[in-house]
Amino acid sequence: MLSSVLLQDGIDRAVEDLLRSEAPLRLDPENRIVFCGVSWKRYLAFDKTLGDDRPGPRLFYLDGELEIVTTSIEHERIRKWIVGPLSDYFEHLGTEIFFRGQATMRLPLKEAAAEPDESWCIGEEKKFPDLVLEIALTTGGINKLEIYRRFKVPEVWFYRRNELEMFALSASGRYSKVPRSKLLRGLDISLVERCLRIQSWQQARQTFRAGLAKSRRS
Repeated sequence: MLSSVLLQDGIDRAVEDLLRSEAPLRLDPENRIVFCGVSWKRYLAFDKTLGDDRPGPRLFYLDGELEIVTTSIEHERIRKWIVGPLSDYFEHLGTEIFFRGQATMRLPLKEAAAEPDESWCIGEEKKFPDLVLEIALTTGGINKLEIYRRFKVPEVWFYRRNELEMFALSASGRYSKVPRSKLLRGLDISLVERCLRIQSWQQARQTFRAGLAKSRRS
């Protein structure tokens, strides 16, 4: 669900509602609220009010627009079902990775900020991640590709409409949709998507690992 709010006073009400709410993860898809006309300073104050190391909500900022995203049980399941196979894949290749998770990314001069669902640096630690994952069970919100373009993130993945969509940053500094990952060229995306449809965590991991073993033999 996406809502747009023009009044900055609405931010204060949203903060109060969020801080009062101690409900567990939602069963339904995530909610998105976008506030327009929010200064960078106001965004930072909002983030500080919510506190550090919070489980949610996640915040995105771009050119005066602030998006607040809640999470859900299905959202978190999908995130874990993607992170697990990727960890197996990196271990399979012997590739060193550095988990960035949902660590806040900020560029004050470019008025952009994000808290991705997951993110990784590949090979070595870097200022910003090489790969970002966004799970979008609902539509709308701030243009995430434009946010990550300003951070020059090489590759962004979206899970939406029951499939993974991959976008690679070109030499011209624009994202283009690609049929397979350019960073993880040997990864079988269809296998990952198949595992996402398996509700059992054990079965999903076993299915992916069996696929890895099969690819090793072929």
